[in-house]
Amino acid sequence: MKLSLEQMAGVEAEILKQIRACPGVSRIELARELQIAPSTVGNYVGRLITEGFLVESAEAENEPGRPPTALRLDPDGGRFIGVDFEARNIMAMTVDFSDRPLKHAHKSIQESDSVAQIIGKIEEAIGEVLPEDQSRLLAIGIGVPGLVDPNKGIAVHYKYINHWQNVLLAAPLAKRFGVPVYLENTVRSMTLAELWFGQGRGARDWLCVGIRSGIGAGIVAGGQLQRGADYRAGEIGRWRCPHPPRALARYFSDGKISAETELQEVASVRAVIRALELARKVTKKSVLSAQPQPLVFADVVRAAQQRDVLTTQVIEAAAEMLGWAVGQLVLALNPDRVILAGPLTLLGDTLLNPLRKRAGKILVDSGAEIPAILNSTMGEYSGALGAAALAVHEWKPAR
Repeated sequence: MKLSLEQMAGVEAEILKQIRACPGVSRIELARELQIAPSTVGNYVGRLITEGFLVESAEAENEPGRPPTALRLDPDGGRFIGVDFEARNIMAMTVDFSDRPLKHAHKSIQESDSVAQIIGKIEEAIGEVLPEDQSRLLAIGIGVPGLVDPNKGIAVHYKYINHWQNVLLAAPLAKRFGVPVYLENTVRSMTLAELWFGQGRGARDWLCVGIRSGIGAGIVAGGQLQRGADYRAGEIGRWRCPHPPRALARYFSDGKISAETELQEVASVRAVIRALELARKVTKKSVLSAQPQPLVFADVVRAAQQRDVLTTQVIEAAAEMLGWAVGQLVLALNPDRVILAGPLTLLGDTLLNPLRKRAGKILVDSGAEIPAILNSTMGEYSGALGAAALAVHEWKPAR
């Protein structure tokens, strides 16, 4: 049966994915994995080599005879860009065809920025990491905070950016830069980075909990990222959660803790900074009390490193709420590991120990196994790297 051009492009994309996952694979191994005749695989591979996407080399073999030909991605086959943003920051990164990071850029979002201004800053960030020869750009991936509809290319809603509602994002960017643009939720972008490059690589069932201005969970089951029926899987930041300890509750959520308080109002980066802003105004017993400027997260990290009592208490309260959420997720989904991602991981054991303790108690009391709970090691550009990887895996060679 003769395949359509689109179907042939799909086969070539699958070949590239297999080689990306297993560099050095041979044609015979590809044919076996993809269940395609070796001669057919050879034809596709030949075209991909001619187009500059693959390189081949003979690998030595102990037995006499012709050595197998190893296939690898050509780093110069093209460039992909990943962009990741949330309420305050935009991160962009370029990778080569073999996923090696090349350039990155950062832009800040102001609370007063309009939707148009934010889109303009996304375009500026992309512009800063464009390859010198723009014709080498193949695709762009965007990690979008909140709810997203990848099929329509629309950012549906995000409560921490003013008027961020049903924003058409993919089509204008595709027109501006002349390449396909793919959207994904930011936490799922972070999860993709862990899946392909980080501590989720090779694992089958695990979670990534992303903690920034909001909170979400990326769910991997059977080695596949789960998006949900309406792309809303993992919206745990909207969960109604237990209250922080009574002595500290007045500092969280502007002191308006109720039965309707969401997890992201007491355990996100934004919530921790806001709680410390309130707390330092009523106590002189903190290294943060004398600082005249509004707090930023770097101040929280420094205070935690100095073992400031107030800072430690607020972080531990947020960690306990996160531990409660992790406990519920583990009971529901039975992962073998939970990876924490986002700026709060810079707090190290100050956050991780009370979080593990709270989650562990819930799980032990329920007779459940406690999975490994780890901090991501991917760094602040993990979401951008994941968004670039999204572009890599969604893109297909032109036919």
